[in-house]
Amino acid sequence: MQGDFVMTVSITTENVSFQVFDQETGDLYPQVHMQSMTGSFVASVREACLEILYQIRKACFDVQDFICPQTKRILTQVQEQYGNQLEYLWEKSPDTAVLRHESNKKWYAVLMKISWDKLEKGREGLVEAVNLKHDQVVDLLSQKGIYPVFHMNKRYWISVAFDDTLSDEEVLELIERSWNLTSKK
Repeated sequence: MQGDFVMTVSITTENVSFQVFDQETGDLYPQVHMQSMTGSFVASVREACLEILYQIRKACFDVQDFICPQTKRILTQVQEQYGNQLEYLWEKSPDTAVLRHESNKKWYAVLMKISWDKLEKGREGLVEAVNLKHDQVVDLLSQKGIYPVFHMNKRYWISVAFDDTLSDEEVLELIERSWNLTSKK
């Protein structure tokens, strides 16, 4: 934020919150929390805040991000291939993150920790899943391990559970397809 702003962070056992203040005037900068504010300046302030929060998280907490071993393997490969880090965008959904293109900011993957019941009715427990864009959704849904997307447009997106039903290579191919389909401006 190049000295223009000051960020205060409050960490409790229940929540992490932050406020941003104008360094010169001391005024609160609430735009950083307003979803409707989409300009490049507020986006750069948000990005700087997220980076600070990531640094605090890494330095101060022993983070157990993933419950499924395949999740860590896949994300390691994705970070090496595409250079993206997970972005946790929603305070009310701390177990949901996106991967997006640097150039156009479009999402190519949404990672979530959800109830199995969201993907398979009647199945219990939690699973990590990823939503991916694909142009052959109908054909893919007959494949074991690929589900109608949770919480997005079912015509263009699928959900894949990180439960080793699909091999790492198969998941990485689906991620690459999503990456390619979302790369255009």
